[in-house]
Amino acid sequence: MGNTIVGVWKILTVVYVSGGNVSTIDPALPGLFVFTQEYYSMTWMPGGVLQEDYANLWHPTDAEKVKSYNSIVTNTGRYELSGSELTTYVDVAKTPAFVGGKAVYQCDIKGDEMRLEIKDNVAHDGTRDEAYITFKTIITLKRVE
Repeated sequence: MGNTIVGVWKILTVVYVSGGNVSTIDPALPGLFVFTQEYYSMTWMPGGVLQEDYANLWHPTDAEKVKSYNSIVTNTGRYELSGSELTTYVDVAKTPAFVGGKAVYQCDIKGDEMRLEIKDNVAHDGTRDEAYITFKTIITLKRVE
């Protein structure tokens, strides 16, 4: 496969950098990124604690729904890879403002390992997530298929 992005990628580590503070989750919680020739899909858990079962497995309380919502990132759509810049164009997402928006990543692929650094998140109306100016998220993935 070489250095192509096409494939199924499993998250290995997540590193958060804010000012001089560095926090690493290694091994990362479960997460998969899937890239075809034109489309992508990603679902991952950015925190360091696995989701808990709901008290009533199939019928969560409102508080359990909020906790679950905050524990997962998921979106899908089209993507473009130009050199080392990956841009995802979001068609479906957990966050309504992200639908029709985009994310920009620094993308480095070496064989079956990929490193993504989130550079920008933009809502459908052009509003930027300003946190990415001072806060870095770096994800390392391994191709599994």
